[in-house]
Amino acid sequence: MERLMGGGVLQLLLASAGVLLLYRILVRLRPGAPLKDAVVVITGASSGLGKECARVFHAAGVRLVLCGRDAARLEKVVQELTASSTGSQKTYTPSTVIFDLADTDTVDRAAEEILKCYGQVDVLINNAGISYRGNILDTHISVHRDVMETNYFGPIALTQALLPSMIRRRSGHIVVISSVQGKIAIPYRSSYAASKHATQAYFDCLRAEIDRHGIAVTVISPGYIRTNLSGQRCHRGWL
Repeated sequence: MERLMGGGVLQLLLASAGVLLLYRILVRLRPGAPLKDAVVVITGASSGLGKECARVFHAAGVRLVLCGRDAARLEKVVQELTASSTGSQKTYTPSTVIFDLADTDTVDRAAEEILKCYGQVDVLINNAGISYRGNILDTHISVHRDVMETNYFGPIALTQALLPSMIRRRSGHIVVISSVQGKIAIPYRSSYAASKHATQAYFDCLRAEIDRHGIAVTVISPGYIRTNLSGQRCHRGWL
């Protein structure tokens, strides 16, 4: 599988609009709890939508914890965000936590590192994921497992590792960047659509269970965005 390294200008423009909408949703859903100075954790933050999320939230004055597999790429994002600070708004130098979301055995350790950064998490944005396109007859079961590990098991493992700290504080917001394919299914997207359907179901259940603890759960389901890799049979990368 080829790693997805990013998209073109149109993709970034659409991502910027989507992230701005996400930011406004979070502001609206957190009455009396402004995002400024809040601790926001973003997975898959080294490129694409995750990086764009980091840019918008950094400019808003939140305390960021950026997560990803590649330390060098995350550090480059930190440098870019720091250089973009204008001084008109107080900003914080982002922290980083390096781990592979697909390796669920490392998630508990990563959650501990995340909590050590600021002692709490106010908003968790589960953004990281992989994409796959292929004929069902030609898709080995190992591909289905690979996609599920990253798109489903990884995010729920991280969420469950951080959830107790939110429950103790009776405060927090869990955001999932899913896909419209978590609601519908189309040909040649079986692995990806199945992982997103599972994600949608899990976080719908979670919302119902933890509402009494004062914790919100939001699932964002964007549609198709054309990129330079979208026409290929399969591609892999943090989304």
